[in-house]
Amino acid sequence: MQMIEITMWVIGFSIVIIPVMLPLSLTLLTWLTPQSVIDQYVRPPHFSEFESAAYRYFPSSWIRTLLFSLAISIPIFRRVRGFGDMHKQVPLWFNVASRLFVYVVLGYLFSVCIAIGILAAIAKLGLH
Repeated sequence: MQMIEITMWVIGFSIVIIPVMLPLSLTLLTWLTPQSVIDQYVRPPHFSEFESAAYRYFPSSWIRTLLFSLAISIPIFRRVRGFGDMHKQVPLWFNVASRLFVYVVLGYLFSVCIAIGILAAIAKLGLH
């Protein structure tokens, strides 16, 4: 019973903190994205002409930042967009910031979603 109560407190806290933490950290990372990285990668063949124009301006720039962060942190995303060795070509501080965003913020969000799913399954099956 204690574990379920702790999980419920974490989920309750997450419902309050995630809507603040996710947009705030994504906005900060978007503002800190080096212009040289944007100029190098936000163009064909990595993005279509439409995407290249759209991802330069807020709020769609969040998508660009999310794609860059995922590409830096997870190799399969580099292959999907054809970024090559992007993680080696961006500044070290941006590399670290992107990895922190993906592993901490998105990892936390993913963990909370899994916990909610498990609790919903427990409640549905009546296992308490």
